[in-house]
Amino acid sequence: MDIDLNKSDFNSTLVPWLGKTSKMMNLYIADVLQTNNFPITKQQWIVLKILHEDYDGIIQNELAFITDRNKASLTRLINCLEKNKLVIRVQSKEDSRKKSVYITKEGRELFLKTKPLMLNSILKTQEGISKEEMKIFIQIMSKIQHNLKEQSV
Repeated sequence: MDIDLNKSDFNSTLVPWLGKTSKMMNLYIADVLQTNNFPITKQQWIVLKILHEDYDGIIQNELAFITDRNKASLTRLINCLEKNKLVIRVQSKEDSRKKSVYITKEGRELFLKTKPLMLNSILKTQEGISKEEMKIFIQIMSKIQHNLKEQSV
């Protein structure tokens, strides 16, 4: 795609649309959780989802990789979840540098209460979009991700 780097051409690329849509989605989810009095952020909810549905007891460094967060950022997020008794960390007996993260009973309860709300919110964002459009969109996003991986140093 040949573009002249003036403003009108830039706005016809995918980048500003991806950025604005991502920000709007984050604000929408934050508003949904806050309006329904759930004391959790979207990022915290994602960690609870991963622990509840896929990887309870995962090593913290692996969780950072799965969530695409740096170690310091994930540590802060887990500190908050742990403070609110939603997760616990257990130090490895074999390697004191490794900590496994587990969802607590309170974390499971909060996740299960919020899951229908989150699913409904996601479905609302997809209203008016056909299955074919969804398929095409996912293919396009996959290509963008592939292109970005190819460009990474």
